[in-house]
Amino acid sequence: MSEALLIRGATTIARHWDLSDDHKIEALRSDGFSEGEAFRLVALLPLAFSRPILEELGVRHFVTRITALKADGSSVSADLNRQPEYVGGLKLARAHRARGRMDHEIFKLIAASSADIDAASKALNAGEDIGGSTIASCLVGAEIASHLIR
Repeated sequence: MSEALLIRGATTIARHWDLSDDHKIEALRSDGFSEGEAFRLVALLPLAFSRPILEELGVRHFVTRITALKADGSSVSADLNRQPEYVGGLKLARAHRARGRMDHEIFKLIAASSADIDAASKALNAGEDIGGSTIASCLVGAEIASHLIR
């Protein structure tokens, strides 16, 4: 996914930040994104935007397999590197951290919503050393499972 589309998607998400994920997805759909793109943007942009920050904090390894639970309780696994929204979002996040590619307030809002940032923050606040650590992620919400590219 192109940088321009990712920035447009991030901006749409930020405009609807205080609403539910369903509202964000509907806003993205109204903005021209497909259903799958909308679900993946909402689920994967926080993950992608958080990666460069976590790297700066010392995290060195990220598991590229992502897991999501389907409505029936079974799990689905997919490779993050096959998700265009994640791959493009990570590239955009790294470019933004280096050269300011987008509105920084939008970047911060989305990155800070990452569960991985929350976990790292709690570990650091507890005095833990996260240098050299590995992070694996799981997606919450049964709907995303059917939109992951496998």
